[in-house]
Amino acid sequence: MKKSFSMIMFMLMIVSVLSVLHSNKAFACSCMDASVESRFQDSSVIFTGALVSKDTEGGNTFKVDKLWKGKLSEGYVFSGFFGMCGTEFELGSEYLVYTYNHEGNEKTGLCSGNKLISEASADIEALDRLMEPAWRGYIPLILVIGFTLALLLIVWGAKRRRNE
Repeated sequence: MKKSFSMIMFMLMIVSVLSVLHSNKAFACSCMDASVESRFQDSSVIFTGALVSKDTEGGNTFKVDKLWKGKLSEGYVFSGFFGMCGTEFELGSEYLVYTYNHEGNEKTGLCSGNKLISEASADIEALDRLMEPAWRGYIPLILVIGFTLALLLIVWGAKRRRNE
């Protein structure tokens, strides 16, 4: 019994050593779930568009439909290689894409927040809200002040006419 236990332990040790020696390297990406507001701040370019071409080096060319932030020259975005925190886009599919500038090139990755258009409606609504002019929130106040001033002018004008 003792001899078979020793033999099993010896075999397990050999298997463990061999598995460590012949292991493949693994790369892992850990993405934090960020809000649209945070992604807006961190991104250099944000757009929706359809992928019209891609190359074997990780480059993608999009036909840009709508641009929320930045300027994208010729719709080219580098997405890296799929296995190393890059992201893979499908030809003809439409996406919401968040990019960052690295050494003068627009890049994106697995953790950038890219989504198929069909899955991005909440993000798009949030981006539209972020792009509204700041004064829009003051419209009710502007209207109240405007009506008050108009009323004061009417009353002032009426009093002035009575006094003449």
